[in-house]
Amino acid sequence: MHKKLVNELRLSFAIRPEGPLLIKSGREAGADPTLLDMNFVRTTHAELGETVYLPGSSLKGAIRSHCEKIGRTVGLNVCNPLDMKSGCGHKLQRLSQQTEVSGADLYHRLCPICRIFGHTVMSSHIQFSDAYPTPETVRQANRTEERDGVAIDRVSGAVAVGPFQLEVVTRGEFEARMTLRNFQLWHVGLLAVALRDMANQWLPLGFARSRGLGRVSLTYRHLEIAYPGQFGQTDGRDFQGQILGVTTFLTDEEIKAYDYTPEEPLVPAARPEVEKEWGRVTQNWTRPEAIEAVLKATVTCWAGYVKGKGGVNG
Repeated sequence: MHKKLVNELRLSFAIRPEGPLLIKSGREAGADPTLLDMNFVRTTHAELGETVYLPGSSLKGAIRSHCEKIGRTVGLNVCNPLDMKSGCGHKLQRLSQQTEVSGADLYHRLCPICRIFGHTVMSSHIQFSDAYPTPETVRQANRTEERDGVAIDRVSGAVAVGPFQLEVVTRGEFEARMTLRNFQLWHVGLLAVALRDMANQWLPLGFARSRGLGRVSLTYRHLEIAYPGQFGQTDGRDFQGQILGVTTFLTDEEIKAYDYTPEEPLVPAARPEVEKEWGRVTQNWTRPEAIEAVLKATVTCWAGYVKGKGGVNG
C-alpha cells in the first residue's frame, strides 16, 4: 500500500524533559577539553542556529520498542526484526527465494508491528520528524548541565569505569511530528497507548534509562487526518463525523491480498473542523483535550484487533 495514498494522519506534539535527558551524539571527547565524555547530539538549524535536538530515529526506535512490548503483553505474535532465523525475517527470507513477489505478499507475512514500522524489505508507514526546541525555550534547552557517573562492577560492587561526565538537558520543550499513512484504526489505537505512556513518563528516552534518566512528558498540539483524492465526491462517506481507515477505500480483493482487518468507521469523541480544498478533505483538532479524546477512542479498535487475532485484552 505504498503506490497510492488514501488517508494520512499527522500529529504534532511537544516533548518536555521531566529530569535529566541524554541523547548521545557518539562523539567522544578525545583531545578536545571542551567536550564531555558523553555529549548531547547537536545540529545546525536554519532559524535556531546550533542547537540540541531529539532525532526522529530515537523517537521512532523508542516507540517501536514499546509497541513491541505492548503487542507481546496482549498475546500477539510479534517478531524480533533483527532475528533472521525466526519471525518476519525468516518468512521473508524464504519468500525472497521465489521468482515473483508482490508488495501484498510481503505485507501479508509481516507481524503487526512490522506492518506499521516497516522491515528491511518493506518501507515504514510511519515517520517521525526530528524534534527541535521551541523558539520560546531554545535558550533553556541549550543550557545543558553536567552530571557525573560511574560504572559499577556487578560482582565486586566496586567502580569498574569512571568517573565520567554526562551532558544532559533538563529544561526546554521540543516540537515533534508523527505522520502515519494508509493507516488502519487499530494502528492509531496502538500508537495512542504508546504516546499515553510517554505522556505519563512511563516511556523514557535516550541513555541510562534504568538509572532514572530520560523521563519526559508530552503535550498534544495539533491532530490532522486527511483524505487525498477527494474532489467533492463522498460515495456515502461521512468526512464530517467519522474517521475512516484504509479499508474504507479498498476493494475486497485488495483487503484480502494485504490481509487487512475490515473496520467500521469510527465516530470521533470530539467533532473536527473540516476543510475541503485542493482535492483533499482534512479533519483538524487543535485542543489538547479533544486530541486526547480522539486518540483514546481509537484504542477500542486496537482492542478489537487483539481479540480478533486471539490475543488477550490487556
